[in-house]
Amino acid sequence: MTSVTPPPCPDCSTVTERIEVEGEGEEVWRCTAPDCTRRTYGTGDENDDFDLPSYSETDEHGAVVIYHGTGEVDFEATAELAAQDGPDDEDDDQEPDDGAGSVASPTARVWEPEAREIRVKDLTHVLAGGWVRIYGDPPEGWRHFTEAAYDPDHDTTVAITYSDGEVGREWPWPQALLVHADPDTIPTATRPGPARLVQR
Repeated sequence: MTSVTPPPCPDCSTVTERIEVEGEGEEVWRCTAPDCTRRTYGTGDENDDFDLPSYSETDEHGAVVIYHGTGEVDFEATAELAAQDGPDDEDDDQEPDDGAGSVASPTARVWEPEAREIRVKDLTHVLAGGWVRIYGDPPEGWRHFTEAAYDPDHDTTVAITYSDGEVGREWPWPQALLVHADPDTIPTATRPGPARLVQR
């Protein structure tokens, strides 16, 4: 049965649009915001969205990026695919130059991490963790987290477990910047856009 009114995006509350998912007979919705890739079944229960099938898309550079069903980038699968699609044998002795005089790794060519705005409560939907910078006065610096937990029926704050083992509690509604990246690099961005990762 087709819904009459598109459900709002669970991450940013923007209106969604119905999309066709190959091999799926169920109704799936995609956020229409330009900087949000969230997908949802639109049932109102966000736990249902974890059953969404993964998918892939080709970015503007022609590289294939693999996503979890909810729209989060699957970094491991994307990097593995990039390694499989590496240069041909005759090119093995010479890596491509990134234009700055240094050799570009296959994963660096695949996808440039972006800093995007979300609510603190939505960190609970980030399956693999990442870097978060919570807006405030003064704003907090970037911190790598492994998980976040929030039950709106029982909790007043979001419990965020950071990579150093510390568990912090934050109000659910403030805006934050999120970057999907490993803990060995740290973002330097202060607004949505390219994360500008540097080695720690």
